[in-house]
Amino acid sequence: MDWRSLAGLTGKNIEKSCAVIEGEEKVIPGAVSIKYFPMAIEKAQGSLVWDADGNRYIDFLTSAAAYNAGHCHPAVVEAVKEQVERLQNYTMVYFYNDRPVRLAELLITTTPGDAPKKAVFGFSGSDGVDAAIRAGRSFTGRRKILSFKGSYHGMTTAALSVTGIVSDETKKDVCLDPHVIFAEYPDPYRNSWGIDGYADPAALSGKAMESIAALLERHRGDVAAVLIEPAQGDGGMIFPPGEFMTRLRGVTEREGIVLIDEEVQTGMGRSGRWWAIEHFGVVPDLIVTAKSLGGGLPISAVVGRAEILDAVPAPLFAYTHAGHAVSCASAEAMIKVVRDEGLAAAAVEKGQVIADWFRSRAGRYPFIGDIRQRGLLMGVEVVSDREKRTPDKAMAMKISWAAWERGLIMITFGKDGNVLRLAPPLNIPDELLQEALGIMDASLEDAASGKVPAAILPLLKGW
Repeated sequence: MDWRSLAGLTGKNIEKSCAVIEGEEKVIPGAVSIKYFPMAIEKAQGSLVWDADGNRYIDFLTSAAAYNAGHCHPAVVEAVKEQVERLQNYTMVYFYNDRPVRLAELLITTTPGDAPKKAVFGFSGSDGVDAAIRAGRSFTGRRKILSFKGSYHGMTTAALSVTGIVSDETKKDVCLDPHVIFAEYPDPYRNSWGIDGYADPAALSGKAMESIAALLERHRGDVAAVLIEPAQGDGGMIFPPGEFMTRLRGVTEREGIVLIDEEVQTGMGRSGRWWAIEHFGVVPDLIVTAKSLGGGLPISAVVGRAEILDAVPAPLFAYTHAGHAVSCASAEAMIKVVRDEGLAAAAVEKGQVIADWFRSRAGRYPFIGDIRQRGLLMGVEVVSDREKRTPDKAMAMKISWAAWERGLIMITFGKDGNVLRLAPPLNIPDELLQEALGIMDASLEDAASGKVPAAILPLLKGW
């Protein structure tokens, strides 16, 4: 990030943040990040964060949807403190402790389906995806994994191999898994078949399933698993037609293929259900979760059919700190907060408020294209031509910059980098939600009227 130039384009005091940025650039490689704004986070509480210079922000990103209950929720903090003082961890590879057992028992109760289930733990969505792939292959004795273009599944080797949003050119030198095949995700708004999937979801589902059938036929008898996000997150928060998900589940059942539901970003109540897959009435074989599961601490889980997870031979799920006692305590508290405070229902209510607000502004701002929302899983397409649906990354970046200037953290994502990413805490107070929408209103106007300098665009990375 050219933070020196950016510092000259903002009226905010960011001197201390810039000192942190300078220090990071000296000791941490650039490949760790895709930076947006010149800010160093120093403190967070609930729906608010403060940078090193004391600037206050309403958080509509929540550290990439990792804080569904907000920052430093008291119940989570108390659980962590209590566990740290008693036992930080002792590896479950060799001995036992009750923390991962308790978390597995609780987590299983949140998942759909009546088959006997187990859970296995890791540290991030990436290793969770790896573990699910390992289980699918062990259970079926097959090699191929079918994933989707535009998907994001993580940065470990297996997870990166099944990630469709990172270009082949970027990935070409890192020894990827060669047994991955990609299908087109049925995007109702923009797809290669030229189908309006909102007007004709059956036609879109049919075309998508035709392409998947062709891939399965080509690799007949060697497809171990289908890996899918029930809402394609970093692809721009894209929701497939319900018929597609139902038909996909039918095919995997007939073909003996493991269906892996990747809910790293979409789970833990954010969609208005515990798991976004529940909106489709589909029961997957395995669910991968991470991010918000830990309430702020690193933990991932794969939960699903016991016979599939039991098919993995020891020690292929063994990590020294898997099922870390402190992370498990935090995750157990987080699940109880989502359950006991009704955060899934809150996501439905607050998500509807934000979606309706954007719809009310669409007439005034022609660059507002598709508005996609289910609970507080949200993405707003920014386009230069609404009829042609032409992505406009520059305008999306200007809106995000204007929001940051005014005290709202919101970034862009999507296949073309033109989608506004809206992921506030599920329990954001109404007064802060209204304040954020006021900032958003002013930010849309700033971008539309040319108040945001075009000079910021070459200086920001973003998706």
